Amino acid sequence: MIWAISDIHGMYDTLISLLKRIQIKDSDTMIFLGDYVDRGPDSKKVLDLLSTLSKQRNRIFLKGNHDDMMVDYCQKTHEYGEGVWFYNGALSTIKSFNNNIGEEYINFLKDLPLYYELEVENEKYLFVHAGVNPKKSLSKQDKWDLLWIRDEFLSMSERYYNYTVIHGHTPTLYLTGEDKIFVKRDNNKKIISVDIDTGCVYGGKLTAFGITEDNRHVVLQAV
Repeated sequence: MIWAISDIHGMYDTLISLLKRIQIKDSDTMIFLGDYVDRGPDSKKVLDLLSTLSKQRNRIFLKGNHDDMMVDYCQKTHEYGEGVWFYNGALSTIKSFNNNIGEEYINFLKDLPLYYELEVENEKYLFVHAGVNPKKSLSKQDKWDLLWIRDEFLSMSERYYNYTVIHGHTPTLYLTGEDKIFVKRDNNKKIISVDIDTGCVYGGKLTAFGITEDNRHVVLQAV
């Protein structure tokens, strides 16, 4: 079984509730699609839990744009403009650390991969935080595409290199008004993408998207 979770945004209690529902087995693959921090109250506790999970087999952690902003601010690399992280919810993260973000947290986040590929029953899946630039091959994508893209990706009408793209970043509340996953299909009813950011930190739900060994899809949400 494969599970994907995205956009936790410091909502530790909700994450715990969801993990209890999933009842992950050691043999399961769990893929987290980034945005572990900001806006919610418990970013430090979320990162502590994920760091513990990272010591288990088959646990994959991708970077989100909020994680990238946090690393940039703490390492003073100045890839983002002054104040950008704070505009995007930094204060709640800093508060959760009592104004002292340890270096080990930055080390955990800074080198996380930007995407992950796997195949189930001849179906290719691409897991990524925000999406992909449809005009570029996967090897040509840059981090701004993979962490921040919206309109160009969300408006795609065809599959990207025959992948089913599993992503977060854009809350489905903004797309459909509902806290349910949003499945986009092409003219042949093949899935182009699945948005699993169901707006947990905005009053929606935290969702786990599952793929079985025979390529069926399962959706669980925290209660």
